[in-house]
Amino acid sequence: MMFAAPRVIAVDDKKEHLEAIVSSFQRMGTPCVGVKFAVEDALEPNHFRGVRCLFMDLHLAGGQMGTDHRGDFARIQGVLEECISRTGGPFILVMWTAHPHLKDELISYLDRNIDPDLPHARPLAVLSLAKEEFLADMDDGDVRDPQRLLDAIKAKVLENPQLAALLEWEAEVQTAAGATLASLLDLVPVNRRTNAEFSDALDIILSRLVRETVGSSHVDTRPMAAISTALAPILSDLVLNQDVEEEARATWERAVTHYAGRGPGPASEEEAGKINRMLHLAVPGSEVLQPTDWGAVVAWPFDWNDATLKQFTNLTIREMICEEFKLRSSAIDRCRPVLVRLGAACDYAQNKRGPITYLFGLDIPESAERQRGRDDQPIKAGDAVWASPLFLMPRAREASRLHAHIRFPQTHLPANTDGCDVPPL
Repeated sequence: MMFAAPRVIAVDDKKEHLEAIVSSFQRMGTPCVGVKFAVEDALEPNHFRGVRCLFMDLHLAGGQMGTDHRGDFARIQGVLEECISRTGGPFILVMWTAHPHLKDELISYLDRNIDPDLPHARPLAVLSLAKEEFLADMDDGDVRDPQRLLDAIKAKVLENPQLAALLEWEAEVQTAAGATLASLLDLVPVNRRTNAEFSDALDIILSRLVRETVGSSHVDTRPMAAISTALAPILSDLVLNQDVEEEARATWERAVTHYAGRGPGPASEEEAGKINRMLHLAVPGSEVLQPTDWGAVVAWPFDWNDATLKQFTNLTIREMICEEFKLRSSAIDRCRPVLVRLGAACDYAQNKRGPITYLFGLDIPESAERQRGRDDQPIKAGDAVWASPLFLMPRAREASRLHAHIRFPQTHLPANTDGCDVPPL
């Protein structure tokens, strides 16, 4: 998608009320997309892919407001489950209604009924604004004071400092991304900033950046990854060194409080595994990774039996897992063999010819039973075995660690790795 997704979305069955919200935001310089709801028409999920603030009329079906609101709540639930993107991030739901007292009932309904397999459809917060307080006329939908509406939304968001801090951070990242693009354009000579030459001049700058970052031989296969690698340090520097206004600083101080002995203790295995996955792993499906890429973890591409393993390591499966990795025999069937691609950074950048080096490794569940010594303490594998942080992959039942054995390298020609799987651990 070439353009950023809209952040403010309004859904209403009344055209006049929808136009009032949209025009009010746009007059204040905040883009807002209005989506007219009709029971017989499906909504377009693409409109909601990046929503942060979702205005929604409580009574979307028209007619008179009754005493049983479960039908109204169910329609809102349906919109959230069908339209909110799994990768869209957190959002707040603003109930735009003449009945703000129903907010708690809506929250309770959504908590009970939203599909547990669709956690992304749950709003981070539900706010309510009474229509009659902001609309000059409930029929034509004209907003009395657009700035007052925006201030009311901001005040509601600030009631949740964690949400306010995250939204502030995202806005700052967007600003930094714009500054990154501007810094690239500054490299184009003034005399080449013409309609005929601008594009080629920018091509030259981008090409130089990626060549110096990943080496020219790696650009052809993954140009987007190459330019992202080149621009990421610039973006990171701009994000980290932006001036922070006092209001934003105060919000962050209220948002982050569970640290330095003031919190509930260390993260659980599941929490640590998810955080480490985000920080350290490129997960196939969202991030492209080839088996020849530096640091790639490749599923064991051969038959997994004693005869095959002995060809590469001169050890049987039991000898490798029990004697080298110090696990009990009960863990043999729970470990997954892998190869870890390594080598000199300069060789990778220059795409040197010749076989590629991999280390033999195991993906070991954290609960796998280890051998124990005389004091009944787990025996650690030797210094030749490197262990990763704890990871929890999307389809895994429990957290695990990647272990790589430095004394069992093997080499393979790049052509022989074609078709090898780079799986989620």
